[in-house]
Amino acid sequence: MNFVPRKNIVWIASFPKSGNTWMRSILQCATQGSVSINDMGNLIPSFNGCVERVAYDRGLRTIDDPADLWGDTQRWISGLGGNRVIKTHNMCGTFGGAKHPLPELTHSAIHIVRDPRDVAVSDATHYGHSISDAAMMLQREDNIAHEENHVFRKAVLGSWQMNVTSWLEAPFPVLTIRYEDMLQTPHDAIDQVMTFLKMKPAVEIDEIVRMTSFKKLSRMERADGFVEKSRNQSRFFNKGVSGQWHTHKRDLEGLGKAFAPLIAQLGYEV
Repeated sequence: MNFVPRKNIVWIASFPKSGNTWMRSILQCATQGSVSINDMGNLIPSFNGCVERVAYDRGLRTIDDPADLWGDTQRWISGLGGNRVIKTHNMCGTFGGAKHPLPELTHSAIHIVRDPRDVAVSDATHYGHSISDAAMMLQREDNIAHEENHVFRKAVLGSWQMNVTSWLEAPFPVLTIRYEDMLQTPHDAIDQVMTFLKMKPAVEIDEIVRMTSFKKLSRMERADGFVEKSRNQSRFFNKGVSGQWHTHKRDLEGLGKAFAPLIAQLGYEV
């Protein structure tokens, strides 16, 4: 049977530590009327996890480059039918011979951005780095992430600027939402997402706001743990605030200067 392309993949895209998991909890609540942080991956799996599934289904145990499976993985996702919502930290583009996403299979993307200086602070906490090392990582154009003990899970991140710009310039509909707006005006941010997806939520937006507040998610993690928590941190849902970078200005000065035009374009303090 020949595969018939259909534009049914919705990407939840972001550079790591920018609010992707938070957005997935919002979509879980909007779809199911409730939130279970350890079940989010069943409703909205990661692209890397899907690549791993395709590899295992083929009996593979190793591979030179997991990106070789990206095209087939997207066709497998699309072939599952219905609209498929997938998490990704990859840049949008072509890498070697691998394209991610495939425009012919993509319905749209929700793109979450966050002040890169706060991303660096969060990254340092999550991975156990220093602030200055995290700032350097965000500037690396050859930045590739591998998940420990998962040979098929690879993410082509690029620098923070490359990653963000690639999604801003994507050849399909993209809604860009700032992490800071999710914090300060969550009702408006969620309303934008529902409108963009033409989605009628299972519960009222005010209820989604309540059930996906950072305080609520943190309480769930304390009660049940969270499978996505790094071994370097005591909690995944740590503070959920913005502007932490102000207390680390010296370590983050170079990062701010390197990305100043894009930081300003996104409405952040330069």
